[in-house]
Amino acid sequence: MRFDWSLTAARPLAASLLLVAGCNARTPGSGGDAATTGAKSQGAPASPSAAPPSSRPEAAPAASRSSDVPPAADRAAFSRVTLETIQRAQHKITEGHAVGVNLQPYCEPEVQAPGSTSPVGEMAWPELRVTDYQPLHDLLSKHPSFIGVVPERKRRSIVVVFEPDFQDWASIQAQIPVPRRVPVELRPGCHTRKQRELAQQALEALRKEPAVGSALHAWAPDASIAGLRVFVLPGDTATAALVAERLGSIANVWFSRPFGNH
Repeated sequence: MRFDWSLTAARPLAASLLLVAGCNARTPGSGGDAATTGAKSQGAPASPSAAPPSSRPEAAPAASRSSDVPPAADRAAFSRVTLETIQRAQHKITEGHAVGVNLQPYCEPEVQAPGSTSPVGEMAWPELRVTDYQPLHDLLSKHPSFIGVVPERKRRSIVVVFEPDFQDWASIQAQIPVPRRVPVELRPGCHTRKQRELAQQALEALRKEPAVGSALHAWAPDASIAGLRVFVLPGDTATAALVAERLGSIANVWFSRPFGNH
């Protein structure tokens, strides 16, 4: 299954606003010259909002097993990257820049509203415009460490998520035009590219299990957790629990019918 994500989404209905996410299959990089060296940690983030759709999640393909896939009980392989791990690196940050940097890994999964294919709460705030976040995605989507853009409704800001090992934040700050109508914050993600690849392989293997089968019908990138939003058939709580047990925090499980069958 292809794992080269450009602009994609993680919600089943076109009427819903979707997460803007983009992942590249290349090795993480940190281009650009240093502006200022330092580490800056800010307050914990609030729940993210969402952005309009660009493409549907990929349907889960037939599985191919891999020796790299963690065993069923090994959720530790998908553990979140910690702030302590991030802070061990030397980060290049331009202090006082209009585009802020927060080294706390961003991990705020949206919660599905009961009986709905939409998240709990409003999906956006009235003042949010496509021009507040789409140009950011277009500008940064080819960067090898870019994960995605998340409009965060509670703080009413735009969060741009990068790979956890990214360090040259100053180079990104220098690229983003300022001033901004909506505040922009740069954050590391809470899961790595390798973890996402292993999670995808685990889902492919899980789908071959007789007790799961077509109940696990699709998954898509989810920038809010630097992981995957996984879709299972409505009411199949056993499959949902199994996915959560196998993959832990890298999977955000939602109930939905196969796409195109609503």
